[in-house]
Amino acid sequence: MTVDGVAAASVAPVERVARARGGRFEFLDALRGLAALAVVIQHCSERLWPEYFRFSQAHFGLGEFGVFVFFLVSGFIIPASLERGRSLGAFWVGRFFRLYPLYWAGLIAALILHSIHRYGLPTGFLAHPEREFLSNLTMVHFFIGGPDVQIIGASWSLSYELAFYLFLSLLLIARLNRRSVPLAVLAIFLIVPGALLPAGLVTGGLSNPGSRAIVLVATILVAAVFACLAADRRMAIAAIVLAFITVPLVLNQPGPSVLTFGYFATMFVGTVLYRITSGEISAGRGWAVFGFAVCVIFGISLFVEDAADPLTGVWVTWLKQPTTIIAAYLFFAAALLLRRHTFPRPLLFLGRISYSLYLIHALILDGPRWTVSLLGIPAAWLTLFTWVAAAVTIASLTYRFIEKPCHNLGHRMIVKIDARNRS
Repeated sequence: MTVDGVAAASVAPVERVARARGGRFEFLDALRGLAALAVVIQHCSERLWPEYFRFSQAHFGLGEFGVFVFFLVSGFIIPASLERGRSLGAFWVGRFFRLYPLYWAGLIAALILHSIHRYGLPTGFLAHPEREFLSNLTMVHFFIGGPDVQIIGASWSLSYELAFYLFLSLLLIARLNRRSVPLAVLAIFLIVPGALLPAGLVTGGLSNPGSRAIVLVATILVAAVFACLAADRRMAIAAIVLAFITVPLVLNQPGPSVLTFGYFATMFVGTVLYRITSGEISAGRGWAVFGFAVCVIFGISLFVEDAADPLTGVWVTWLKQPTTIIAAYLFFAAALLLRRHTFPRPLLFLGRISYSLYLIHALILDGPRWTVSLLGIPAAWLTLFTWVAAAVTIASLTYRFIEKPCHNLGHRMIVKIDARNRS
């Protein structure tokens, strides 16, 4: 999910066509708020109503919808943050203080709650807790150990966010970061051959000579290309290091490769939409890429065989993925077209606390439940309202006392880095 609150003043071309409040673009905050709320409702509801869980697995995944909206938002705003004229080091300082302090606090809170039997940890983590805790600290744990070792289940998407930042850093070093249309088209095209790659090529397949060859050749090729395109020798070394981190991580994704390439393609499509609003590409060209992505998502789904869901046993047809993903694309597009309008303040508030809400809500799902109805409201609905209210309340506090102060600290450090670079 995206957590950026890029100031409106930092991307002047967009500011002229998007309403901003307090230095933040309203339509992006509205998208973040609704996406976070969709994920929260999904996770709460599937705990309370098994029939809803079966529906979401077979027909429309509200939580998956929210994650794809987040990925589009990331693709839209992160390049603006990276290209605002600051150094690559300053960008990563900002990312660190945006992401890691709250994330680490969430990990510690989860372990404390587990110790008092108020939070369940996956069996993969419990089998090797020390090792997997260190893995979780990196935030690329999903690529290292997969879903069975995640302390906070919703944090898997952060691994993709971090990998996207690494890719953008490589593109910036090679001065390819503004080639958004060909990059997005390439990413969309790679969804199909990417589906042929097996999962876990590093941790699960390096005993196989073929897997070793794929990882090694891909890493060397990417490192060589970006090193050759780098502006100076120091950047070439940085490109090589980044490539040797990024490529093995992404090739080690634990799930279907088609989804991994689909996530990255979605973020690059978000970048293309940003280029439209900044005036760097024509609207026709940008929306053509958007339409191409939608068509590819729909087309690939036609070749997906209907099968029983392993968790619920319900029959999942080919329509489930395009219904969910294309809905997220269209929802983002609608908000983008409404970017000149104002949005309700409660929604903007949810957008500001969306990172806290996305992470922290998972910690309350093993909490107390209502067992009796009240004023005619069934116990399950009372529990849903209580969990959502608790998640929003706790997220407000973590935003106020952890997320925002750490972001301010990171901003002060960036100012010092910028001043040192100018001197």
